[in-house]
Amino acid sequence: MGVLQRFERRLEGMVGLAFARVFKGKVHPAEIAHALQREADEQRSVLGGGRVLAPNVFVVTLGPTDHDNLAEWSEQLSGELADMVREHIEGEGYQTFGDVEVRLERDEDLRTGVFEVASHVGDDGPRAAPAAMAPPPPGVPPLPPLRGAAPVAGPPVTGHPAAQVTHLLVVDGPGTKHVLEQGSNVLGRGTEADIRLPDTGVSRKHADVQLDGDHVAVQDLGSTNGTLVNGRRVGFQELFDGDVIRVGHSVLVYRQDGA
Repeated sequence: MGVLQRFERRLEGMVGLAFARVFKGKVHPAEIAHALQREADEQRSVLGGGRVLAPNVFVVTLGPTDHDNLAEWSEQLSGELADMVREHIEGEGYQTFGDVEVRLERDEDLRTGVFEVASHVGDDGPRAAPAAMAPPPPGVPPLPPLRGAAPVAGPPVTGHPAAQVTHLLVVDGPGTKHVLEQGSNVLGRGTEADIRLPDTGVSRKHADVQLDGDHVAVQDLGSTNGTLVNGRRVGFQELFDGDVIRVGHSVLVYRQDGA
């Protein structure tokens, strides 16, 4: 079981209610978890000797409605998110200059369903010398690829064939699963949509989830309310296993089954 799957299991025990009732139209903790993982990957730096430094202090800024919605679990949720980020950092072989900390803060100007993530290296550990943040000297190995990056080509592997991967969209709440077909998979409220969502906040043709081989991406189709991936509004975005898509008041999770 992966880091995010373990977090989601713990989250289910914490909330104890159907996610559709608690988070409908609001920021879902799974969105925050994915955004924190991406932040750790994107803000990593190379230190001397090929070590990779990740930030250890993460600040999640929420609008008033979302902040109030999570207030009941804010302390426990911050701890669970910090544990999840720490597991991810350790699993990727990164290092930090202090314990991982996640803070939930309020911004009166953010609208419901949207949040921001920022990070920095905390002050409670040893400081890196300025030169340590310079590009690595010759001979220092490069950063490992980000999660989801294409693997380096190698010799062909013989033996057992690769496992067949099924690409799914799971509607949060009812848990309805939609198998993605190769090519276009339109999400929308209209009868012409491939995946129909009975949601007044969803446009008739809202977004297109495109499957090309094993590569998946979502494209907004000029919808009224926009398309969010892991809490960020997108026009076109590549998807990875566990990414959370929000259209209108509906939340869908992209899953790879059989990988």
